[in-house]
Amino acid sequence: MWIYFVLILFVILFIALLFVFFGMAFVRKNGANIGDVETSNYLRPYIEKLRPGIEFIDNHPYEEVSILSFDGLKLYGRYYTNNSNKTIILVHGYRSNGKHDFSGALKYYYDFGFNVLLIDQRSHGKSEGRLITFGVKESYDVKDWAEFLNKKYNPKQIVLSGVSMGGGTVVFALKRDLPQNVKCVIADCGFTSPEAIIRKVGYDRFKINAKFYMPFLNAMTHIFGHFSIYESTVDTLKNNKTPIIFIHGEKDAFVPVEMSREALKAAGKYGKGIFVKEADHGLSYLVETERVTNEINSFLSENLA
Repeated sequence: MWIYFVLILFVILFIALLFVFFGMAFVRKNGANIGDVETSNYLRPYIEKLRPGIEFIDNHPYEEVSILSFDGLKLYGRYYTNNSNKTIILVHGYRSNGKHDFSGALKYYYDFGFNVLLIDQRSHGKSEGRLITFGVKESYDVKDWAEFLNKKYNPKQIVLSGVSMGGGTVVFALKRDLPQNVKCVIADCGFTSPEAIIRKVGYDRFKINAKFYMPFLNAMTHIFGHFSIYESTVDTLKNNKTPIIFIHGEKDAFVPVEMSREALKAAGKYGKGIFVKEADHGLSYLVETERVTNEINSFLSENLA
């Protein structure tokens, strides 16, 4: 009899742990997540380099824009017009925000000549949503933002740029039947799949080999979020013909640099890579600004008429 009791207790504990993992990984948190760039300990060594971008984001005139997602969520963004025929969509990372992730790069893109659309991903910032889907459903949102730009502003060329989960988002978007004027993609320190990064973080933080949990967690994401954690950027890139450049710090302690190397290999002749030896997660541009800027300049000039 006690064996049945132990088995029932084990099943209850297992299900409880699944819900805990699901909530930690996917459910939107109330209030701030990453927080303000000005008070970030992670970015403190670079605050003076970031300050012009912070002031630009805060003080430069912008238009607040919104769209309705394919599944009925109201999504928000900031549109900084530059009276240009080319526009870049900036896609922030997991539990982060556009100001935190692009205070270094937004002004650079504006000075390059882009109109800039800085979005709040679903379940972040002002955008609606209860679940974060690690770039899977977010990639459909990027397609919707591109179509919104074409309808309202009619740019000749669109570029997608994402950091961390945003890097995965813009890669997944490549298989979402994007408008033809999406010319190229910049993916900074993105992961290869939700399943891969969840397993990696699970081991780093809890010393748990989460591989056994993944099929059950995937079942929960199907039930509650209607998406799969096994969707892969590597598989996406095998059939991709849009030019893409990968950026990744070799000292990235969150998303292993090997993930971008694997994606670059899958991209074949359509892919390029920038790997920064001393950079941690999302810091490549700040650690080697001149080199990264020069290589992105070359990539954009090559792929934009």
